[in-house]
Amino acid sequence: MKVAKKLFFDIPGIGRVNAKPGSTFDPGGEERSTEKADTGIVGFSEETMEPKLSFVVPNTANVSIDQLRNLTDVDVTVFDDNGKGWVVAGCWTVKPTPLTNGEISVEMAGLRADPIN
Repeated sequence: MKVAKKLFFDIPGIGRVNAKPGSTFDPGGEERSTEKADTGIVGFSEETMEPKLSFVVPNTANVSIDQLRNLTDVDVTVFDDNGKGWVVAGCWTVKPTPLTNGEISVEMAGLRADPIN
């Protein structure tokens, strides 16, 4: 059975980015914390966490650092190399995209992540 190790990111207006190995995708959801009282554990509380994307792309002639750092309100499609996919709605670039040693680092967040298969 094949284990998925690669992620692919399709961004409107850019297309598929050539992400290097080590990309991450966190679909978000509920983060739960244990609630305690003097009598012991009484339950849990929840905090909704946003979906997050993180990837590095080579700084090639067809990549625009300005376009990557200024992304807002785009629906990014994420696939793994087993064909499982998600649409992350309403994405934005979280912070400036640094260029280091010929590579651009991108961090994005979104409103929600929905599986597509």
